[in-house]
Amino acid sequence: MDLKDTFRILRRRWVLILTLALVGAVVAQGATFLTKPRYAATAQLFVATQGNDSVGDLNQGNAFAQGRVASYVTLATSDRILAEVGDEFGLSVEEMRGKISAVNPPNTVLIDVRVESGNAVQAAKIANGVAERLVELVASVENVDAIGGQSAPVALTQVQEAAPPIVPFAPSMVRNLALGGLLGLLTGISAALLIGRFDTRLRTREDISALSETSVLGEFSAEHSAAGTLVINDLETYSIRTERYRQLRTHLQFMNVDGGMRSMLVTSSIPGEGKSTTVANLAIVLAESGVRTLLIDADLRRPRLANILGLEGSVGLTTVLSGRVDLHDVVQTVPVGAGLDVLTSGMIPPNPSEMLGSEKMERLLAAASGEYEVVLLDSPPLVSVSDPAGLATLVSGVLLVASGDGRLHKDQFKRSLEQLRLVRAKLFGLVLNNLDLGREEARYTYETSYQSPDPDAPTRSAERRKKRRAVAQAGGASV
Repeated sequence: MDLKDTFRILRRRWVLILTLALVGAVVAQGATFLTKPRYAATAQLFVATQGNDSVGDLNQGNAFAQGRVASYVTLATSDRILAEVGDEFGLSVEEMRGKISAVNPPNTVLIDVRVESGNAVQAAKIANGVAERLVELVASVENVDAIGGQSAPVALTQVQEAAPPIVPFAPSMVRNLALGGLLGLLTGISAALLIGRFDTRLRTREDISALSETSVLGEFSAEHSAAGTLVINDLETYSIRTERYRQLRTHLQFMNVDGGMRSMLVTSSIPGEGKSTTVANLAIVLAESGVRTLLIDADLRRPRLANILGLEGSVGLTTVLSGRVDLHDVVQTVPVGAGLDVLTSGMIPPNPSEMLGSEKMERLLAAASGEYEVVLLDSPPLVSVSDPAGLATLVSGVLLVASGDGRLHKDQFKRSLEQLRLVRAKLFGLVLNNLDLGREEARYTYETSYQSPDPDAPTRSAERRKKRRAVAQAGGASV
């Protein structure tokens, strides 16, 4: 999976990613409301040396004080102080130790005593109590009155009393929402990539094109690929669907500059991809352009062309192959363009593979290719049975229909390509059905609006000009 595949998966699964990100934020918000608020109060003390008059004494005293600070920080959380203060609030030494911390800000002789509690007033009282006990303890430890009556060299003074905080320091709504949303986002991305890695369904043209270097000759949205719908009903309306089939016809004609594309098998990997509708519409637009076309329903297992085109299906290909009738006796004509001849499937035989792989079938295709400019065959799906692989060796090439709506899996599509490769069939190209074309469809509608003039427009324009001229003359006479 390369970077391009990763971005495609993330773009496809953006709803999942966004949903999990929102879920993470909502869960974080709920957890914040359910969490008991905690308050922090801080008392600050200052360490000073006594009796330093000269600059040298001041420097020495400052260094001395900084050396003492580290010891005082340790004393602030000593068992003696914690026990004395804890007794006032009914807290054990361990409970007090979990609430109190003492630090020395860098490059200072200050000591910050911080107390965290679920009660703002209690936090302030404990912080002040610890500060008071620390001042008393330091005074007793540093007292040297017994030595020459001198005062203590260091004095510890509380310079800031702790006040009950108004706003809790935890939980933080903004921080929790950010962390929850970020965690949900990362979870969504991970889930999307995991699903994308194990999801083998083909959903886009990129998914299909990545598995084959064969040219894509036509693309149709799900609306245009609706089973059993024909473009013959839309020829005069210049619909997008009709124009796309004409575009497919043009691509095939450019590929047939040497005239070697006399017969073509249209198939798919699995049922339901729209091969029968595709081959029927392709045959119609070919006939519309004046190409003498024969359409054969070679799907002898689930034939559909008779129903799609509204023709008689009880006699057809199987009747000809059984030797009971001639090709021209059962060919039916659809009135479009130069005329579209159709050979329906006939009765479903018990041995379709044998009939389609017989010498009679080969001779039939050879004779039809000599009489018609193009012979199109509809066949069963490649993955289901072996019929289409055998037919592929009897025609000029194959047009493979692939559905991009998720019903087709990678292994099924790869198996179809492998079957065609094994029989050395020529793959003309791919037709992609059931795609989500989105904006591309809208752009195509805009572009084709300039290519599809109303044939009655000149007449109506002339009539409107005559009416305007008559109104103007009538208006001039009245003036």
